[in-house]
Amino acid sequence: MNAHLDPVTFEVLRHRFSSIAEEGALVLRNVSGSPSVAHSNDCNVALLTAGGEGVAIGPNIVSHALSCIHTVRYVLKEYSDNPGIENGDMFVTNHPYISTPHQTCVVVVAPIHREGKIIAWAGAGIHVADVGGPMPGQISVGAQSIWEEALPMAPLKIVERGKIRKDIEQEYLLRSRTRIQNSIDLRAKIAANHTVRERIVEMTTRYGVEAVQAAMEQALQYSETKLVGILESLPDGSWSHSHALDYYDQRRSQTFVCRLKMTKQSGKLIFDFSGSSPQAGGVINATHVALQSSVVRMLLAFFGYSVGLCPGAVLRVMRIESEVGTFVDCSWPAGACKGTTAATYSIMAAAAACISKMLAASERLSQRSAAPFKGHMEIAEIVGTDQRGHGFATVFIDGSLAQGNGALSAKDGIDTGGGMDPAVSIPNVETNEFRYPILYLYRREAPDTGGPGNLRGGVGLATAITPHDVERIPNVTFHGHGLEFPTADGLFGGYPGSTNQIWIKRRSNLGQLFAQGILPRTIEELDGVDEVPKPISRSFLDRGDVCHFSSCGGGGYGDPIERDPEKVARDVASGLVSRQWAEQLYAVCFQPLSSLVDVAATEKKREEVRHNRRRRSSHSRVFSPSGLPQFFGALMRVNANLSIVQSSDGATFRCRCGELLARAEENFKEYLAWAEMPCSAAGPYTTAAPEFVLRELYCPACYVLLEVDVVEKGEAISKEVELKLS
Repeated sequence: MNAHLDPVTFEVLRHRFSSIAEEGALVLRNVSGSPSVAHSNDCNVALLTAGGEGVAIGPNIVSHALSCIHTVRYVLKEYSDNPGIENGDMFVTNHPYISTPHQTCVVVVAPIHREGKIIAWAGAGIHVADVGGPMPGQISVGAQSIWEEALPMAPLKIVERGKIRKDIEQEYLLRSRTRIQNSIDLRAKIAANHTVRERIVEMTTRYGVEAVQAAMEQALQYSETKLVGILESLPDGSWSHSHALDYYDQRRSQTFVCRLKMTKQSGKLIFDFSGSSPQAGGVINATHVALQSSVVRMLLAFFGYSVGLCPGAVLRVMRIESEVGTFVDCSWPAGACKGTTAATYSIMAAAAACISKMLAASERLSQRSAAPFKGHMEIAEIVGTDQRGHGFATVFIDGSLAQGNGALSAKDGIDTGGGMDPAVSIPNVETNEFRYPILYLYRREAPDTGGPGNLRGGVGLATAITPHDVERIPNVTFHGHGLEFPTADGLFGGYPGSTNQIWIKRRSNLGQLFAQGILPRTIEELDGVDEVPKPISRSFLDRGDVCHFSSCGGGGYGDPIERDPEKVARDVASGLVSRQWAEQLYAVCFQPLSSLVDVAATEKKREEVRHNRRRRSSHSRVFSPSGLPQFFGALMRVNANLSIVQSSDGATFRCRCGELLARAEENFKEYLAWAEMPCSAAGPYTTAAPEFVLRELYCPACYVLLEVDVVEKGEAISKEVELKLS
């Protein structure tokens, strides 16, 4: 790989790598045809170096491509001699302790040979509906170890010298309740890998093997250099964030907390997850490969604009420190069947918050700071026999993939935005109704779900379905978090997004309403027996039952009472915020019988809010300057509200209003005024966990809302920033 590439040739080849990955992803979707793949892009493709570094990945869900990296590294380490890696071979696995985040993510990787040696790898991954195990779908409710979940499969040579091995294919398919779709998805991955391999071979024919391999290494170096340059422009320091997960298991609710301290040293990032909660027996844990992939996923989301979808470069500048045996880095035989949407989402939320706090300390890059992309998901899986006598299984992901995005420092979060992956969607209503025995009553954006803030979090999705042309859907598995307290955190005074909700009307009067030509617009319009399923539980849906889902919105950014009243009025007119909560949360008043803002009344109400903050707040510590405070100049920015200045007491935190808060080495949050509010104060979506509260922290002088933390009552005030002063 000593070939010297001129800049033009390098750019041509670098962009060709990206287009090859995109083409492979397109083949993957088209061959599969599954709604979750073809419409939601719950799949991806990766192009890797001969040693397994990710050069380029497709624009779909990133974790599938990252699983290919881990798989290739394992195959190279363990299988080079036995069973060997030959031209035309491919390996399949779903092993969460080796490569994938959980068992229903299945990847196939293929070596690319030229001139008798491996010059690169292709990989493709898809989330499938079922890979066996004691319960249909991906979630083994109540599992206390991996032995009670779908058993993982170590990498096996599924294709040998260009031919599918029938014995291995049968072993793989025999496990599943969805053999036909799994067989098609397997061929989709093989086809995608063939496409990537053919395109790389074509490149080597035109440019030479040495040039193509040199271009891969230069592409990695190029993206690494750009990322290091961005990091070096930011201040050194550490930022911390904790993110909680509610888990219903063994007939009780438990709380698991992901604790992260992210340290930036020059062009390197260290992610330290020490102190996170011990692992659960099963279901919700993240293995180490899932932990690593989750952090990479966040770094690509924030810095992909500059470095591209090049995970290999990101892995070169980061390091993870963690305690084995915690729910963010579990040890065998802990179960991980919900690995993609449980601990990993707490990891990603904590990483996103820390990265955003770091970016907020830069005047130039602060516009890229954002509240965590989304909260935890609420998901349902439905499995049964349709009206044609055919078995079916699907993951109902409408609300989970169409949650609201967190607000950015410069604009509102995207409504039903989809999260952090480049290209994620949800199936058309008609597609799902055609494929599965269900009927939609509605699917629309849900008002008041977005986290209030100076910049509003995007709103989530409300959906209702009912069985259609069948008497019963016998297997419905609900699995989600963020139902008992909000998990879509806000930032710098923004409130969290709403909680998730599930609500079933049993034996409703839907049939009678249909007979009268009435289509219910809300579940409240239906008569029937109300049932609220447990967050992780198995159930069923009979003819006439209606199941309503409401997904959380994104977290807000900044103090809600500083939001432009005209923006609030537009949100009300658009149905994204109700008039009641516009007045209660944003302190915006409207003229009588009008949608116009009453400017004077709004200013008065906002002053009342500041007065109420002062009246109800407590103080843990009070900063006492050594004399008459003197301000000698700014040292560095912390965020839009705070800076560190040189004062007569040394380096000191200072509010934008001029109030000195604490010495720079101290936990400034301990010196803020604070009050604890019920989580329902953030919006109309109430919670079932009264022990969790919103802790609001204010400047003790101007009472701007600086932080809103979702915490258990009485929890200590955490330290979240340590900046290195030059």
